[in-house]
Amino acid sequence: MNWLRGWLRVAVRDLRGDLRRFTILLACLALGVGTITLVGSVGAALQSALMRDARTLLGGDLEATLSYRAANPDERALFAALGRVGEVVEVQGRAKAGNGSSFLAIRAVDANYPLVGTLAVDGADQPLPALLAERSGRYGLVADQLLFDRLGLKLGDEVTIGTARFVLTGILGRAPDQVTASLQFGLSVLMSTDAVNATGILQPGVLATWRYKLLLADPDFEAARARILDAFPDAGWKVLAPRDATADVGRFFDIFARFLTIVGLSSLLVGGLGVSNAISAYVTERQRSIATMKALGATGPRVLAHFLVQVMLLTAVGIVLGLLLGSGLSMVILPILGGLLGLALPPVVDATTLWTAAGFGALTGFAFGYLPLVRAERLKPALLFRSAGSAIEGGLGWRDLVRPGLWLPLGLAAAAIYALAALTTGRPLLVLWYALGVIGAFLVLRLAAWALQRLLKLVPPLPDAALRNAIKAIHRPGAPAPVVILSLGLGLALLLLIALVDGNLRHQLDRESIPNAPSFVFMDLFDDEVAALKDFTVTDKGVELFSELPMVTGAIEAINGTPVKQLNRTPPPEFSFVFEGEIPLTASETLPDNSTVTEGAWWPPNMIGAPEVSVFQRLKAPLGLKLGDTITFRIFGEPITARIGSFRDYAWRSGSVNFGFVLSPNALADFPLSYLGLMKAAPGQERAVQQRLVARFPDLLFMPVGEALETFASILANVTTAVEVIGGLAVVSGVLVLAGAMAAGRKQREADAVVMKVLGATRGDVIRAYLVEYGVLGLLAALLSALLGLAGTWAFVEYVLQIDFWADPMLIVWVTLGTVALAIAVGMLITWSALSTRPASFLREE
Repeated sequence: MNWLRGWLRVAVRDLRGDLRRFTILLACLALGVGTITLVGSVGAALQSALMRDARTLLGGDLEATLSYRAANPDERALFAALGRVGEVVEVQGRAKAGNGSSFLAIRAVDANYPLVGTLAVDGADQPLPALLAERSGRYGLVADQLLFDRLGLKLGDEVTIGTARFVLTGILGRAPDQVTASLQFGLSVLMSTDAVNATGILQPGVLATWRYKLLLADPDFEAARARILDAFPDAGWKVLAPRDATADVGRFFDIFARFLTIVGLSSLLVGGLGVSNAISAYVTERQRSIATMKALGATGPRVLAHFLVQVMLLTAVGIVLGLLLGSGLSMVILPILGGLLGLALPPVVDATTLWTAAGFGALTGFAFGYLPLVRAERLKPALLFRSAGSAIEGGLGWRDLVRPGLWLPLGLAAAAIYALAALTTGRPLLVLWYALGVIGAFLVLRLAAWALQRLLKLVPPLPDAALRNAIKAIHRPGAPAPVVILSLGLGLALLLLIALVDGNLRHQLDRESIPNAPSFVFMDLFDDEVAALKDFTVTDKGVELFSELPMVTGAIEAINGTPVKQLNRTPPPEFSFVFEGEIPLTASETLPDNSTVTEGAWWPPNMIGAPEVSVFQRLKAPLGLKLGDTITFRIFGEPITARIGSFRDYAWRSGSVNFGFVLSPNALADFPLSYLGLMKAAPGQERAVQQRLVARFPDLLFMPVGEALETFASILANVTTAVEVIGGLAVVSGVLVLAGAMAAGRKQREADAVVMKVLGATRGDVIRAYLVEYGVLGLLAALLSALLGLAGTWAFVEYVLQIDFWADPMLIVWVTLGTVALAIAVGMLITWSALSTRPASFLREE
């Protein structure tokens, strides 16, 4: 072991000195490790907050939910016996004030709300029951600020909802159970349960949800749950514990954090190129030392071990800096994010995340630093003594690449990075496709750089000296062109992919891009209202089309007679909602528009006998379904069993509405139905038609599709902002890598500049040569990154999101121009010292 300690001591002593040469290496590692630390810490903090505050987020110790009626006296008596009860009713409505109206997401609460936590109400100093109380025939209403802005209202003004009058008594802040509330379209308002009954909205068949939140006298949740279900087994009560209520939100946070981890890993891998460049530059500067070591008898493995120790020590420093950076950013961002989400996120850092980020950093530092050291190990002392300023020559041949001493360590490091990424994200297949994509991008960019160099070698000498020298600088031995193209191309391709996916999603939310998209969506229509709207469609020239779909909500209770909870089926997270609560259902005599039966057959007209159901094709495998299976739905508290008669696919991009489960009409014949109405106005007539609808049907609930798309767009904006920030770090890593590539060839640049000056070139000639060289490299990197970004976006939106591909040409143009400018700016900044090199002093050092 003495020899090992001696090697380590020499390596550490040799590393002392000017550490500024390792600035880019440390920055690349610190940025990548810091990104993963930040993403992991935020994800862990969100999950921890959900577990810690689950009771507050649910609004009690237990929540019992029905979607077709309020609790009856016997049920209310049982709830009261179990503890303190709070009632919340969620339904949609419309507020009217003067000539204006707005769609509402109504939450009606009783005097006990909230049981846990505090509700924030601005502009009022009274308790919530007093704000919502009825006075002189008018009920109090606490509303979102947007309702005031949209209808031009102020506190004390009056609005009408249904058949009831309301006065605005407060501005709604954040509710303690807002995170677990149902997703509803429209502006949020709070009213009393007496008030919602006075509106006349809660008619049979209306889509509403009654939630009963309990503070249990006996904290045994399972016992309370069993009492409710045993007492009312056929009512269809859904009973949730705090951990159950936050499961969906937690799953979303978890998936989002895992995706950001993949994006952060991209930043680290791009930074790995910077590590490779920095090590190459370091070895180039240490050529005389390497030659001396070999001349004194040091073997190739001894040289490799010497510099590998130094690389890993530097990697450790970069990891520590990255952990400090990520921890610091986490402690700043977590309280801010908590305020936005309404969660208490204390400024703490997750220990597991630190170990994970450190593991990624160590593996990346080794994998990207090993190859340049192997190249140095293979060089001979005679070659190294030729010039102190030249780049390392003698690349690795195919025989070197198949040596176990090269591919085995690199293969193990790559496998470890994959395993750690798969373990962190929980999606091995996603990581595999990601890895294949990264490898494919590496190969494309590397082959493109090789092709460029080969092509420029065939170009005959140009008469202009600056152009001639610029072209030679790109294809000469040791030129940084491959690394420049690779580093810039990868970072920009990733950022462009994120920007293009965001653009595609926003384009899909642009109603004008959706063929046959309806202009208005009507909720909770009854038969007489459907007939009235059909008459309106015939008489109003501004309306092109009206259609209606019967709609109810129901929960899947059993498959083939076996209760869902006993099936031991765990569908993927994106399909788990099917088994976890109520889902929208419809019935249709004929195959819905833009649908195709993929298996089985559609039922005949006027079907009688046992009900059938047609299931969306993409639900077949995740739910383990097949033709002939029976599904039992609980609808309005009644079990309905239907046999799977067909599976179907549908082109939802056509703008039509479709459902995952479509029942034969006889399945819903005995139930009160409400309808979902879709109306398409003539181009340019939407606002006028809306005004006539409000005047003709003041009590109907309908939403302009533009408002619904705005809701989705606002959610999308919050999500993509975080993705774009993390993705932007990959570009920063790319800039650092670009700087490292330029720095690696700085000595060669100085030598080239000296030769050019000795031969009569002016400073302007040298600058022009550099501008041409960097401009060509930047242009090629931009074009390749655009192609890679477009290809990746097309594959993602077509096969994962299954939406139409769309690209913003101006975005691609700006990325191309920006890349060229970036390459020129960074290249000139890093190699500026070459312009100031005096030929005499440089030749004297040689």
